[in-house]
Amino acid sequence: MSEESVRNIVIPFLNKWKCRLPYECASELAKVMQEAEPLLKPIRNFKIESVNLLVSINVEGKTLRILELIEEVFDAIQQVKAGRRTVGFTATSKILHMAVPEFFVMCDEKIRKAYGCEGNATGYGNFMIRMNLLARDLLEQANGNKDMILNCSKWKGRTLARLLDIYNYTKFTLKKA
Repeated sequence: MSEESVRNIVIPFLNKWKCRLPYECASELAKVMQEAEPLLKPIRNFKIESVNLLVSINVEGKTLRILELIEEVFDAIQQVKAGRRTVGFTATSKILHMAVPEFFVMCDEKIRKAYGCEGNATGYGNFMIRMNLLARDLLEQANGNKDMILNCSKWKGRTLARLLDIYNYTKFTLKKA
């Protein structure tokens, strides 16, 4: 991810959702995303509904559980300085969703608290475990027919990870049935 992409795409998207990231953090955020790419690369083909987060994979000579990989990348992004603070939990989850949209599920404070998750990398890992279980349960209820789930939504062409986000946002952030 280039600094230009961060400045022209990522930060405007995040700020549209009130993440309040200053453009001055674009350089450091791009650098962290570039450094995280070797960790993101092996999971680019994963989907939230079909991955086992406890499986270990080899990444750059290290054996990591996918869950550990998630937490490591999340932590690196969340430590990026953004003015007087760092990139927040919500912004970090959105950045990860932008990086791997079929795998990472976005999350805000109301959603993470509803699931009992902390506002740190371990909390996001916990949230992803819950989303993985929810996605697997949905697929089981649909007898493995993912298209049936995706086509039930008025948001055609979305990933299952995005539909989980829409569900969570509607239920916990907007507090609608």
